[in-house]
Amino acid sequence: MTRVSSTNCPTEITNDKKIVRRYSAYYQGWCMAFGEHQAIYHDDWNINWLFAEDRIGLAISSELRKRIARELLGQRDKAPVVVLSEDSVKINRLHYLLVDEAERYYARQIRSFIMNSEELHMFLCSHFCYPPRTRIVTFSRKKPLVIMYKEMLPLELVVE
Repeated sequence: MTRVSSTNCPTEITNDKKIVRRYSAYYQGWCMAFGEHQAIYHDDWNINWLFAEDRIGLAISSELRKRIARELLGQRDKAPVVVLSEDSVKINRLHYLLVDEAERYYARQIRSFIMNSEELHMFLCSHFCYPPRTRIVTFSRKKPLVIMYKEMLPLELVVE
């Protein structure tokens, strides 16, 4: 079974939706530190889970980093659509299957965080304790530093 695929399948939006304010660094490679957190991290996972009080992060493997960054931040004139379901994450045409129970458990925690947040912001972070060039897709209840990030079109996040 292929875990990651790119499809043109339509997204039926019949569930809870959130508009997430999206930010890009002014200069490529710049990002804030994620900060203190609890990590569920394994070197062989493509997505690792970081939990803090006011933010949640997805540390993306180098295998997926470029594809996810392109879908989330690559198009500045068209906002991405992200769909979180019980067994997958869809970002535009990218479809990532959550194949083991641990991944589905952490995805449920992220969905709960998202649905219980009044306002959400998405941007990339890093952290010194992860491999070089690791980027953390961060969903935060607080805006990032305006000196480092500029706001883009928001993304539509659908929770199934």
